[in-house]
Amino acid sequence: MSSVSPRARIGVCGAGWWSQGWHLPQLARNPHAEIAAIVEVNPTPRSAISHLESVAALGERYKVRTFGSMDALLESDTHLDGLVICTSHASHFELGCKALANGWHVLMEKPMTTDCGEARQLEALARKSGLAFMVNNTANWRAQAKAATEWVADGSIGKVEHVSCVMHSPLLWLFDDPANTGWTQPSGTMVGNGFGYGQLSHLLAWVVRVARIKPQSAFCAMGRSERSGADMTDAAVICCEGGASVSVSGAGSVPGDAHSAHSVGKFISVRIFGSEGMITYEGDDQKPQSGQLELRRRDGETRALEGFQFENYEADGDGPESLQAFISACRRQKDVFVGADAEVGLQVVLALDAMYRSAKSGCREDVCPEDE
Repeated sequence: MSSVSPRARIGVCGAGWWSQGWHLPQLARNPHAEIAAIVEVNPTPRSAISHLESVAALGERYKVRTFGSMDALLESDTHLDGLVICTSHASHFELGCKALANGWHVLMEKPMTTDCGEARQLEALARKSGLAFMVNNTANWRAQAKAATEWVADGSIGKVEHVSCVMHSPLLWLFDDPANTGWTQPSGTMVGNGFGYGQLSHLLAWVVRVARIKPQSAFCAMGRSERSGADMTDAAVICCEGGASVSVSGAGSVPGDAHSAHSVGKFISVRIFGSEGMITYEGDDQKPQSGQLELRRRDGETRALEGFQFENYEADGDGPESLQAFISACRRQKDVFVGADAEVGLQVVLALDAMYRSAKSGCREDVCPEDE
C-alpha cells in the first residue's frame, strides 16, 4: 500500500488579492489537493487593483469552512496537511510558528519575515521540525534556477567572487499609492518598506540559492516615493562571507503594469562571476524567448539552457512549480525539490534589513547578529 496521500488537505491563511487570484483557484483546480480551510481576519478583504469576494462568498464558492483567526482554526477539528500563508509581512512569524507547532507543512509568501530575530527563530524551528518549509519565491523552482545552482555547486565557475543583479518592475500602481499600506509603510521593527521587501526579496532569494552566499553587510541608497514614502529605487553593495560581493539595482518605476491587458514585464539580470568562469541569466519575465541561462568558463567551455523564466505568476492552471512541490510534500512524497527554504528566507531577510538600515544611516551596516 502506498504511503503517498491521495490528496493534500491544505489551508489558506489570508484571502487577499494574491490568494483570491492565484492560490485558491489553483488549489481548487489541482487534482492532488483540496482546500480544507480559509482563514481571514477581515470579513470583506479589499484590494487596490481588483474587486475581492467576501470571506463568506469564498466559503460558498469553494465549499469550505472559513475562520476569522488562526486560533479559531487551531481550536477546530479541521485536519490539514499543510498551510499556505499569504498574509501581511508582519504576521508571518506568528502564523509560521503555529503551523509548524501543529505539524503542518508551510508554504509562506515572501519575504519570510521582516525581523531578523524572528527570521532566525523561524529558520531554527523549520529546521528542527522535519517538515517542509517553503518561501514562495517561485523563480527558485524553475529549471534555469536548478541548473545554475548545480553549476555553482559542482565548481563549474570556481569560487564565487562577485554577483551583479538587477530587477526593474512596472509597479508604480503598488508602491506609489499611499493606500497600499502593507506594501509601503513599515510595521513592527521594520526601518522601511517598499520595493526592497516587496520585489528584491525575489531577486535576492534567487541569488542566495544559486550562488550560495551569506550576506555580512550592506551599503545602500534608496529613492522614495513622494506620495507613499515607499522605496521605489534601490542601489546596494552587499559583502558576503568568503569575500564575495553583490551589486544590486532595483526600480519599481518602469511605466506600465504586469497585470493589465497589455502587460509589461519585469527586466531581470543576474551575472555570477567566479574564479573559473561566469553564469549569465537575463531577460523579460513576460517573454520566455527574451533570454537564456549561459555558462562560460575560462577554458573555453560553454553551456546554455534556452528560455528565460523567472517568477511564475500565471494565474491559470493548477499552480506554479513551488505550489506543486508543496502539494507533493503535503502528500508525503519523497525527494521533493525545495527551491527556497527557511535558510534562503533567513539570508534574504538579513540582507534586506541591513539595506534598509544603511539607507537610513547613510553608512555601511552589518547584518543583525544572532543574539538580536
